[in-house]
Amino acid sequence: MDKQIAEIERLFLEFIPLYHKKLSLIFREDDDAEYRCNKNQKRAILLIRKQSGLILSELGRYLDMRKGSLTSLIDSLEMAGLVERRGDKQDRRKTMLFLTAAGEEYYQQIMLQSKKTYQKLFAKLSKEEIEKCRKGLSDVVSVLKIL
Repeated sequence: MDKQIAEIERLFLEFIPLYHKKLSLIFREDDDAEYRCNKNQKRAILLIRKQSGLILSELGRYLDMRKGSLTSLIDSLEMAGLVERRGDKQDRRKTMLFLTAAGEEYYQQIMLQSKKTYQKLFAKLSKEEIEKCRKGLSDVVSVLKIL
């Protein structure tokens, strides 16, 4: 069991830089959009879109950012008109985040670029290899969700 866990650790440590080098291009590439967002701003937009009403502190955990940096990040997205903050009616201490209409439009542009990037990268694989990748990644996500 220890050898298997050590192998999982090794694979994750190998995967992380490969992901950033090969797959997270959509966060680094300049886009032709009206807004020039940096990679953390783009990641925040994707996470807020995935979970509309995301609580600010939860976004900080997802992005591994401290409160001060996170506040600056959200301030910049709010000033650009992409994100809005709303207080939680049940708990006034919580601030929830939502995309604006412009934020939703920008999200769609990011996703279009993402689709093109993934299509290009995975075009070199056979259907069977793509299915193995999908299945393996699905399994990893499932396990991480229950931990």
